[in-house]
Amino acid sequence: IPARALEFQILTAARPGEVRFAEWSEIDFKKRIWTLPGWKVKGRKDKRKNHKVPLTRRAIEILKMMPRDGGPYIFPGYRGKDLMSENALNNTVKYINEIDVKSGGAGFFDLESGKIATAHGMRSAFKDWATEMGNTQDYVSELALSHIDTSSTRAAYKRGQLIPKRKKLMNAFEKYLSSQTAKGSQK
Repeated sequence: IPARALEFQILTAARPGEVRFAEWSEIDFKKRIWTLPGWKVKGRKDKRKNHKVPLTRRAIEILKMMPRDGGPYIFPGYRGKDLMSENALNNTVKYINEIDVKSGGAGFFDLESGKIATAHGMRSAFKDWATEMGNTQDYVSELALSHIDTSSTRAAYKRGQLIPKRKKLMNAFEKYLSSQTAKGSQK
């Protein structure tokens, strides 16, 4: 479950805590949208403003793989716990790193710090990709990361969630990730 949650987190550019507390009731399979209540989104001053996340084909596949045991959370904990551990995603990254290094790979290290990558760091990787390779406007990738515009004037006029643009961005990101996975499996 943590591996699927990590993959879902990467595909949605969500914060690890948002994925950990993701609930079935927030998913609209028809529209392919995950609606996070404003109170779950970091830094949201107006807790009534929801954040909508477009879901890619693979993100939907992951959701459909998850067991539906009647609990509210999409990614439950183990041994009957409702919630996944707060360290589950980071531990999964560490485990993947270990396996990669043992098999002769380079591992998953943050190039700046030299430390093993973190689940939250996947958001930074998304931003780097969007800026350098994604051919997207900065405000679109910032909205995908659910970052709040700090200029009150600009924020007052930017009320939309740019779902079509963000859907296109997230689909391109998914395509990029799957091409990297394919390259890795050919080694």
